[in-house]
Amino acid sequence: MLMRFSKAIQGVAFFFAAFTLQQAWAAPDAIAGKAKAQLCGACHGENGVSSIAGTPHLAAQPQLSIFYQLLQFRDKRRLGGGMEAIAAALTEQDMRDIAAHFAAQPAPAPHTGGDPQKIAQGQQIAQQQYCSSCHGAQLQGQKHVPRLSGQSSEYFVSQLRNLRSGARADMDGTMASAARSLTDEEIEAMAVYARSLP
Repeated sequence: MLMRFSKAIQGVAFFFAAFTLQQAWAAPDAIAGKAKAQLCGACHGENGVSSIAGTPHLAAQPQLSIFYQLLQFRDKRRLGGGMEAIAAALTEQDMRDIAAHFAAQPAPAPHTGGDPQKIAQGQQIAQQQYCSSCHGAQLQGQKHVPRLSGQSSEYFVSQLRNLRSGARADMDGTMASAARSLTDEEIEAMAVYARSLP
């Protein structure tokens, strides 16, 4: 009798563990994410293209990239712009849904008025730094690695400078290591190049 009761308890425990796991890993819902992203739109733009200088575009960012950045803000491993407080109010499912919404939006239009010399210089530096090995051939991002193409130049510059100085934490040290060798002029050239990409 005791053994049968113990097995029943184990079965119930397994059911609840499986149910909890299923809830924790529910598929991201872009439609729900659009509703949850109302606050985000004030700064990042309704469709993820910000009109505020220095604020990143989220449109077409890889889902995992947005999700991981929100986790970092929530855990205060990344600081800035009041995002810590916003992320703290989100569940992980909210984060997945919001990420799915912005990932599904059309990418920002490339900037066509950039200085051709700076674009060429930025492209050369990006090749020397092997940026495409993580960020993709056109710096479009992949998996947890962010999209750089079409990104706000002001945001790009500020983040690379923060990574270089250590003001922004890096998940695995790769970006901080790459940024350390870059001058302000090189960072600015890379930003112009990235902004010119579709």
